[in-house]
Amino acid sequence: MIFVILVAAGIILIVAAGSFLIQSKKDSFEKALALAAMGNYVDSRILIRDILDSNPSNTRAHFIMAKIYAMEGDYNNEAKHLDKIKKIGSFDKEISEIAVSNRLADIYYQQDLYEEAVFHYSDTLSVDPDNLEACIRIGFMAIGQKEFGIADKFLSRIPDEKIKMPALLIGKGVVAGILRKGDPRTYFQKAFEEDPTSSVGGFLYAVSLSRAGEHDEAIRVANSVVDVVTDEYVRYTLFQFIMLEFILKANWNEALKHARLCMEIARNNGWKQEMIDSDFHFALIAVNMGRLEDASEYLIEAESERVDDDRIIELANYKYQVETKRLELGKVSKSGFLPEQELGKLFTELFPVERYYEISGLKSSKSFHIKGIIDEEGNKIVIDVNKIGISAMDHYRSLKGVDFKNLCVKVVIALNYTVSREIPNKEGDGVNFQGLNKTDKETRALFKFRKWKDAKISDIFLRDTLGQVKDMALDKAFIIGDAEFTEGARRFLADNPSRLSVLYGRDLEELLKKALKSQG
Repeated sequence: MIFVILVAAGIILIVAAGSFLIQSKKDSFEKALALAAMGNYVDSRILIRDILDSNPSNTRAHFIMAKIYAMEGDYNNEAKHLDKIKKIGSFDKEISEIAVSNRLADIYYQQDLYEEAVFHYSDTLSVDPDNLEACIRIGFMAIGQKEFGIADKFLSRIPDEKIKMPALLIGKGVVAGILRKGDPRTYFQKAFEEDPTSSVGGFLYAVSLSRAGEHDEAIRVANSVVDVVTDEYVRYTLFQFIMLEFILKANWNEALKHARLCMEIARNNGWKQEMIDSDFHFALIAVNMGRLEDASEYLIEAESERVDDDRIIELANYKYQVETKRLELGKVSKSGFLPEQELGKLFTELFPVERYYEISGLKSSKSFHIKGIIDEEGNKIVIDVNKIGISAMDHYRSLKGVDFKNLCVKVVIALNYTVSREIPNKEGDGVNFQGLNKTDKETRALFKFRKWKDAKISDIFLRDTLGQVKDMALDKAFIIGDAEFTEGARRFLADNPSRLSVLYGRDLEELLKKALKSQG
């Protein structure tokens, strides 16, 4: 009997002690948060460290410590304790895996550490596949890297009827437009209705209206955007768009008026390429109208700047033939040139579907290898954030000296050529090779490798390259480097498809992977 009483007393004491310890810890947590709320972060952390010293796997202690660091604004240390909670793997209603992963991801996202952000948002989606924050953030990060297929995997999980945020509507519209999946106009219209003061939403809506054939409404919306826009280059682009709309409506007087507005903005800002483009557009419209004298000055200026631009030369010859009565205005020249036909090509050249992306401003200023974390289907492919690899493009840019040249040689071989000699490069970081086609021994090409990042290729660079091809008596040129194109460069490439090949984006990434694999 005495033994039973002693055992019972012992159990009571143990339970009481346990309850006391739990209450003591709870009091310590509350006291620590109270001290932190008063700005006494040092003492508040001391209280929690005492608990962690005796029990390093105490999830709630790490959670409270993370809260204290958050209150102090020390987000790096907050992240360290949240990461420890994830590694411990013990969660409850208050400390849920979704809340911890999302908070970690948000900390990294705000610091532009996008690899880490994608990694932790992916953990959220493994628990809650439709989590709004994670889907939106990964979707936008994917758009920023031009991975529209991946972006669609996440943004498509968000029902359209629930979306009110203009930025999200724009993101879904851009993806729909680029992938030719659905009607982007519905998204841009909603975005514009949600925020009529947004120049981006309005401009995108106007472009989508034009592509749907609603030109009067496109002009109305574009003009409403002109009234609120402050950026001069956006204003120039809007006037260029309105000019094209009036061309499509065959309203030549209004088209000429807006072409002149483009010229004035380009000249006032000293934009050389835009000055040449707007001179040519003005001259093309004026010649089509029969206003040959109005076209003369601007056509001469454009021709003097681009002496080997076939379209400018064709327009000058056409104007001369009409002036000398050798050709009737409105008839096709012997070379097949007709101003009205050229005007009809301008919209698709200047506002291809890809222009949605440029106008949206969603391109990220920082590149990262999102496909090193998730695959094309949006599935996470790494289990350790420290194991995220760099992209083939970043590896290409990081190489120097012999290593870089060796990789470039492998790329030449992957394109079915052999390197015959290296050609001096005076244009900066990169290398030039001359190559011989392995199948057709008569075909010789120039290869220009460049380590571009966030660069734009101009038609001047392309013309100089073709000039080199001609001087060296070669057949064509390959330009290898990740870059965007100016409108002039796009047009020049379209006019010279057999003589110029530019390898960039996904095509370049795949080619580099192939070359790196052969290099080991």
